[in-house]
Amino acid sequence: MMANAAVPSGPTEEMVTRLMAAITSACDASMAKSSGRRRRCAVYWWTSEIADLRRSCLRAQRLTQRARGRPNEGASQASYASARRLLRAAMKTSKRLCWSKLCD
Repeated sequence: MMANAAVPSGPTEEMVTRLMAAITSACDASMAKSSGRRRRCAVYWWTSEIADLRRSCLRAQRLTQRARGRPNEGASQASYASARRLLRAAMKTSKRLCWSKLCD
């Protein structure tokens, strides 16, 4: 790409602009464009109830991290453990139900 790029002489600003345009086009041609974050597809057992439980579990986790070294640390840890248990139980139940539906 750069072998074919020619920067005509003229005012300095115009030469810089054309050279930068040539470099940019060479970079665009040689490097792959990133498509951003790769999203995972939804799993078959995911439900809106699990999404709500996950949201509350993540919130409890953040609150627990913020509460380290404070008087309410124990209560916050207990709340997080409870939210995690509920989320795991809901996920297991949903997987079990979906598996039994598939088997039927």
